[in-house]
Amino acid sequence: MTASIVAALAAATSFAWAAVYQQEAAQSAPATSSLKLRLLLDLLRRPKWIAGIALLVCGYALQGVALAFGPVALVQPVVVTELAIAVPIAMWRRHRRAAARDWAGIIAVLGGVAGCLILASPVEGIGNPAPLTWVATLTPVAVVTALLVVVATRVSGRHRAMLLGAAAGAAFGLLAVLTKATVSELAHSLTGALTSPQPYLLILAGIAALVISQSAYQAGPLAYSMPFIAVLEPLLAVLIGDTALNEQVRLTSAYLAGEALTAALAAIGIVLLATSPTVLSIYDESR
Repeated sequence: MTASIVAALAAATSFAWAAVYQQEAAQSAPATSSLKLRLLLDLLRRPKWIAGIALLVCGYALQGVALAFGPVALVQPVVVTELAIAVPIAMWRRHRRAAARDWAGIIAVLGGVAGCLILASPVEGIGNPAPLTWVATLTPVAVVTALLVVVATRVSGRHRAMLLGAAAGAAFGLLAVLTKATVSELAHSLTGALTSPQPYLLILAGIAALVISQSAYQAGPLAYSMPFIAVLEPLLAVLIGDTALNEQVRLTSAYLAGEALTAALAAIGIVLLATSPTVLSIYDESR
């Protein structure tokens, strides 16, 4: 479990740097390219975005290592600490000083995640469920994600960023579970992995998550999209891990109450950071 936590923290750090670079690059892309592969082609001409993608790939590799040694219910809550890392990085890059609100948010995220993991004590489940279980799991998530994207195309401003952030969070949560399944398949047999649908679904989910998240960054400040990504990604991943992968967490009344409180603390910290005036001013300054 220690190796899994260390790798997940390293992944969170890499994702944090990636988010900062991608946000800075995507916000200046033309609005007409939103939710289109053309957006990625436009961003490919921006060195800062390419650096962000390199860090994103590094983060996914580290996340894959973490998932190889631990359950989704352990890894994803650790990865969500990326926001607590991204905000100080953004402030450092803009020569800003953190306010008391920002430090409170960082402490709440880190403390809430740590407390939730200690109480939940997640246990490894199965690496790859039956095909029918995948269909029952993937279909509703795909439908909800598509609906969020469709509704987002009909609005603008912060509502668009929020809806796309929610869709990106769902896509990233699904991506984490598919990564776990793919890593499990690769550990058993390379041939078996290449002949199973999971790696190809992983690629499709990865492309969709990338396009949607960049469109969310493009639509407005991190304050609008990041809370939805940071909350929905681990929530959905843990839910699927528990139902489809049979991962077990402590769910007695006492533990469940503690887990709910610590998760709420982490969520409050996420909102404090994502709606920080410092974060918003950094975005406005870089427009």
